[in-house]
Amino acid sequence: MRTFSMICLLSTAFIMLQSAGCNKIKELDYIGIQSTEIESINLNNSAIKINLEYYNPNNFGVDVKETNLSIYLNGKFVATADQPVKTEIPKSSKFIFPVVAHFDPFKVLSTAFSSLFSKTSKLSIQGTAKLGKNGVYIKVPVSITENVSLLSP
Repeated sequence: MRTFSMICLLSTAFIMLQSAGCNKIKELDYIGIQSTEIESINLNNSAIKINLEYYNPNNFGVDVKETNLSIYLNGKFVATADQPVKTEIPKSSKFIFPVVAHFDPFKVLSTAFSSLFSKTSKLSIQGTAKLGKNGVYIKVPVSITENVSLLSP
């Protein structure tokens, strides 16, 4: 009886994997930074919450369990970022992905000051995120580059 149950379970898993393989999994579409908010600020370590807006073109939802991100301004490392809460990504819709960037304010200011009078600066977020559903998660690369204005009009 135990062998029969195991064969049924493996057959079901095989069929699910095969049917998932027929549908191309599309990459999430990055839309942009929706908003930012200061979480904490002091001389040693500060934090800013960044809400990233995405679109999920797939006909299924997933969860983002954990992120490990590095933030660069004009190619120079300025912060690490993590995910404050598990994020549920709905199927075929836009969603907000919050991350909290932790940084040394003096390091960021010195990096930002060198490009303060430029119209835009290159902001890059690089790292990995764990995506999955029902306890099965895989690490996927995250790579976002956007030109941002340090001096808002």
